[in-house]
Amino acid sequence: MKKSMKMNMVTVKTLAFATVLGVGLSSCSDAVETPPVPGAAPVVKTRLANFEGATQALEGENDVTDLRACLFVDGTLSKVYDAPTSVDGGYGIQIDNHAGTLYVVANTEGLLDLNALQERSISESEWLELSVGMKDAAPARFFSGKLQLDGLENSQTELPVTLKRGVARFDLQLRTAGVASVSSITLKNAAQSAYLFPVEGDLSPADVTRQDAVATISEPLTKDTQAVLYVYEQENDGLEIVVEAEIDGKATTLRKTLDCALERNKIYTLTVRKDVIDVRLDVSFDEWEEGSDTELTPTRR
Repeated sequence: MKKSMKMNMVTVKTLAFATVLGVGLSSCSDAVETPPVPGAAPVVKTRLANFEGATQALEGENDVTDLRACLFVDGTLSKVYDAPTSVDGGYGIQIDNHAGTLYVVANTEGLLDLNALQERSISESEWLELSVGMKDAAPARFFSGKLQLDGLENSQTELPVTLKRGVARFDLQLRTAGVASVSSITLKNAAQSAYLFPVEGDLSPADVTRQDAVATISEPLTKDTQAVLYVYEQENDGLEIVVEAEIDGKATTLRKTLDCALERNKIYTLTVRKDVIDVRLDVSFDEWEEGSDTELTPTRR
């Protein structure tokens, strides 16, 4: 069941668009004038935001293996940019002009065939309904963002766009007086897909399937641990957290029914106490926040 809800997304990645302006050169010799050199095409220069606050991005969370973009003009996909160029030590995408809407995606290789979508002239409304499925039996750690180019001045040198993570993250806190360890964490009825771009008032695709998402824990966790589980943004359709723990030598199973949906780009903290599990969604979720910009260099594979 779709639920209307306000999407509270916080900037996690910022791309800056630099328009490279050519300088027209001319010279005169015996009344022969050399025509001016055309200005260079605008360049989409990618930048990654640093993070602020108590919660920092973990190693690997900002890795980008592929960066692509789609330009929609008059509601139709007109061009695919799938070959980032080197720009000042970083990566960028050269565009033709400031027209249309540019959608940027990262870490979607093997999940989206952009050229096939262009061949069938997919509409912008269809594009916004696309979803991303599982990759290697886990949620794809993808990013997405868009920029409206229409109406922007050609003289603008920086045109910021925001990339947001498509997943939510669970962290674990142990708050027991005695000795405690956690051997298993499961989110029951977890969504197996999510929209590529946020859809206002709707967190899960109509055809979403669900199954349990189990954290990979090789050794029992005995201290606070970040990023124990990543899941897709999703409506709350029977979401329940189940934790297998040992507290003061006694094995116990702790359960917590979630009372809200899970939103992309947010961190939810599971707090295990002596005899209960507390998902402190009211005070213990954080958002990956935007900070100052640093160069983004896609990871080579």
